[in-house]
Amino acid sequence: MKHLLAQLLMIAVMAVSPVPSRAAEPAAASAVPAPLASSAPVATVLPPPPRDEANAAFWWRMDHPAANPLEAPYSSYWPLVPLKGEPGPFLPSAPQGHTTVPASALEEASSYVEGSRGMALIVVHRGVVQLERYFNGFDAEQTFSAHSMAKTLGAMAIGVALQEGRIRSLDQPASTWLKEWRDASRAAITLRQLLTMSGGFRNEPNKVPGSHYIQLHYGADVEAIVREAPLAYPPGTDFAWDNDNSHAISLVVERATGQSYLDFVSTRLWKPLGASDAEQMLDRPGGRAMAYCCIWSRARDWVRIGQMLLDGGRWQGKQLLDERFVREMRAPAPTNPAFGYQVYLGAAWKDPRLNRRAIALGDDKVEAVAPDQFYLSGVGGLQLMIVPSEQLLVLRVGKSSPAWREPTLSNLLVGALRAVRAGPTEAR
Repeated sequence: MKHLLAQLLMIAVMAVSPVPSRAAEPAAASAVPAPLASSAPVATVLPPPPRDEANAAFWWRMDHPAANPLEAPYSSYWPLVPLKGEPGPFLPSAPQGHTTVPASALEEASSYVEGSRGMALIVVHRGVVQLERYFNGFDAEQTFSAHSMAKTLGAMAIGVALQEGRIRSLDQPASTWLKEWRDASRAAITLRQLLTMSGGFRNEPNKVPGSHYIQLHYGADVEAIVREAPLAYPPGTDFAWDNDNSHAISLVVERATGQSYLDFVSTRLWKPLGASDAEQMLDRPGGRAMAYCCIWSRARDWVRIGQMLLDGGRWQGKQLLDERFVREMRAPAPTNPAFGYQVYLGAAWKDPRLNRRAIALGDDKVEAVAPDQFYLSGVGGLQLMIVPSEQLLVLRVGKSSPAWREPTLSNLLVGALRAVRAGPTEAR
């Protein structure tokens, strides 16, 4: 039981909605959804899987909890395989004393990140690095688990498959590729619904090793996880942060393209971005990517992703992602205006479904200085903030801290830029 409880805590690290100190599945704040049709899959609690070779990876994870489950070390992510990169040029840096973001604001941001258990802060304005600092023993060559920031790679992979003609439309049913979902209740779930976390899935925490909730995060077979995914509400009628959507997206990418998820991401995105080699956790040795999280990667490589999205899918002259798809990524979803295609929008921190600490901290009352901003987020305060109106992006890598607040960095830096434009009199 001690190991099981520790594993449940670890789930909050590896599968959590990307805001610190929240449980793996945010509680829905909306009204109770309409009952499902009787043909819907029933969420049953199954006995634990056998301790056999097929489930060895699952039982290894259950039997080897981290000493501090909320900050699981590299050794807890097993098995890991390469996400192959091809290191290339990074962004230029502003000469010392010649930043376009006020130096005082950069220093304030740096002090805040360092004081909130931060490990890295990179600020880019108009394509030029304004500040790049590492803290608390971390450096530019060290890797960290990107946690739920990895989900956005799945959305971008779908976008690439769409522009290559492997997928005709985001309104195609996922069951076009997922034969496991050709039952009456799931056959009509669309790719767009998976991208916007409105596929119909909402798994409440469950301590039973055989439950779908535990298998969802630690199971040794992604195909089985997708096959057994139970609906909680009619697809497209509600929003719930649930990793079933992410598992399904990765499997659609594989079946639509004929490549493994990691190979497709590597050849279409990671290598063209000039990113370094990273590592992705699999469900089992020789198996499939646990694409909802768990990419051990370098801070600069997420900045590459952010700049590419900021530039409408372009990176150093190469169009990697269709500009229209990038615009669609940051358009409000019908079921949650604070969410797009696996990205958070505007003041998404106000939504308790996305930030369990929102009400306790008063973040539900904090507006975004730049309403057009969007961001990737992961447990522990991982945040890649992108502000198109200011041509600004900010990456914070760190660990959980009571001092970390999602609105702080973007509101501070955007406010500083706007104060400069207002002039010395109005800025006072």
